[in-house]
Formats: sequence, C-alpha cells, structure tokens
Amino acid sequence: MTIVGQETISESDLAYRNFIGTCRSPSTCYIYKKALQYFLSYLKLGFQDHVKLLDMDPKIAQMNICDYISYLRTQKGLGSQSVAAYVSAIRKFYVMNDVQLNWEKIHSFEGEGEKRAEDRPYIHSEILAMLQKTTPRNRAMILLMASAGLRVGSLPSFRVKDLEPIDRYNIYKVNVYASSKKSSYFSFCSVEARKEVDEYLEWRKRLGERIKPESPLFRTEFSSLQIQQPQPLTQSGIRYIVNKLLRNTGIRPVIPFTETRKHYRSQIMECHALRKFFEKNAVKAGMDLIYVRRLMGQKSGLEDSYLKLSEEELLQGDDRHVGYIGIIDQLTVDESNRLKKEVEHYKVKASQFDSLRTEIDELKKLIGSK
Repeated sequence: MTIVGQETISESDLAYRNFIGTCRSPSTCYIYKKALQYFLSYLKLGFQDHVKLLDMDPKIAQMNICDYISYLRTQKGLGSQSVAAYVSAIRKFYVMNDVQLNWEKIHSFEGEGEKRAEDRPYIHSEILAMLQKTTPRNRAMILLMASAGLRVGSLPSFRVKDLEPIDRYNIYKVNVYASSKKSSYFSFCSVEARKEVDEYLEWRKRLGERIKPESPLFRTEFSSLQIQQPQPLTQSGIRYIVNKLLRNTGIRPVIPFTETRKHYRSQIMECHALRKFFEKNAVKAGMDLIYVRRLMGQKSGLEDSYLKLSEEELLQGDDRHVGYIGIIDQLTVDESNRLKKEVEHYKVKASQFDSLRTEIDELKKLIGSK
C-alpha cells in the first residue's frame, strides 16, 4: 500500500492511475485501457494485475513486448500502424511508472510502415442506406458524427446540454468533451442532423422520460422500469451498432476467413469513415484546412496559439473563407434536400436569365424606335 495525500492506495491502483490519469482525451483513455487489457490477457494476467508488469525484470518485460508485437503481426495479421497503436499504450504505462526499457529496440520489431488497406470515407448514398434501416436514435447518432466530424469516442460523454441551438440557421453548436479543460472544442451539425436529434429526444419524452440538461444524449435501450435511469451508450456499443448496419446494408459484407486469409480489413472504418466523410466534403465545399481542423478538434501546433478563430468566423466565414454554413449543403445526406437546393439555385438562375432577356428586348425596341 502507498499513501497519496490522505488516501491509501494499492500499488496496482497507483500504477494504473499513473497510466490512465495522464491521457489527453476520453477517446485516448478508452483506446489505451483496451490496449493494456489485451496485453495483460496475452500474458495470461488478470485485468487488475498491473503491478505484476512492473515487478518483472526489465529485460523480461522487454522480451514480452517484442514477442507480443510478433504475435500481433503474424498471428493477428495486424498492420504496422495498428501494432504501433497497441505499443504506444504499453509504452505509456511503463514510462508513467518510471520503468526504463530499450524502446528503440522494441520499435524495431514493428517493421516498416505499411498500409494493409486504403481506407476511405463514406459516400452520401451509403450513409443514406444505413439511415433507412435503423432506429431514430441511430439515425441521430450517425448524422451527428457525419455532419460535425466527431470521433466515436466523444459520443458517450455527450449530455443534452452540450448541444446549443442556433435557431437562425436551425442547427446546433456541438460542444465536444465539454467537461474536459484539455480536450474541449466545438463544432456544428447540419439541419438534418438537428432534426433527427430533436425527433429522437421527443420520442424519449413521449415514452415518459424526464430529460434534463445532464441526461445522456444517446442512451442504451431500456424497459419502462429503467426509463428514468438513462445510461449512455458506450463506445463499443456504438461500434457494434454501426458494424451491424454495415453488414445488414451490404456496404461491408462479411468476408469468411480461410487458411490463407485469417485477417481482413475493409476500406471502410466503421465510425472513423464518418469523420473522413466530414473532412472530405468540407474541403470539397471550399473550406480552408485550418477551419476544417478546428471543427474536427485536431491540434495544429503554433496555429492554435497564434490564430484565434471566433465562433462566428467558423460558423459564417468571411469574404475569403467558407464557414460551416457554406458547407451544410455538401454535408447533407438526404438527396431530396440537396436536390431541392439545386432546384432553387436553378430557379434563381432562370429568373436572372428572364430578367436579362426582358432588358435586351426593351433595348431592341428602343433602338428600333430610333
């Protein structure tokens, strides 16, 4: 046991707290926890046996990590980027607990950087296909991720109060990681996303739930007895929902494993492809990459310190920059909404053409009378 302040804490709990308490964001925290659990499982240790990792001789610990990397590459068929993500969690655990290992040697086992598959964003029709085969909650969730460029790890932390209505545009300001001082930022969501979120919350109210500002935005399925005790959806639960939709719609069919193919990675990364959808379509609509990065919560070094962009600038843009309002049409998934906008655009063009033709006819008459 160790005394920290006025608290007595076990060595294992202290080791774990050193590791997890320094993660930058809830999403990173979730990924690192899972990665460390997989490593413990590989070593046939319990999930609470963190201190046993520290009790090992450093050379033994180093050998275990190198063997684990080989296992991930050869037995699990993971690419170098996936392996590096697992190793980064293990490295953080040892570094934060003051255990020195030869990380240059360990990283050499990861192999050359390579891509096993060229992942891509969703296209509009694929997202629409998923929306047509799912529930109000899942529609709201998918459209919020797609139109605000959210990480899937941010969704479990959302509370109802984290969405601020901007009624002049009929959209929401989306406050991401609102309770975190280090990771908080904001984005916006599209008109159709707000509509689906509002309809989902109204559905919960009709069933008798008393929705409060602190209520989770997306809750797990519930019975009538649980209606006033909403539990937020977990990240793994969200991934399961999206993965099931991908199978049911045929967007990402199940590929059976064979003797020669024991691992398969699709071009579409379940939830991250929704974030890529936002990035691609924001750029396609003319938004500057700096604006895109801010709305996606990506850190950009010195730019964050010196370039301060206000909410109004990111929302409306200016003479030289496209704001969020300027990309909504490109982010809109429902074809009928986008076609309606196009029809309105061509109607304006036709009206301008008619006015020009009338002016020309009047000029001809004037010239003819002379």
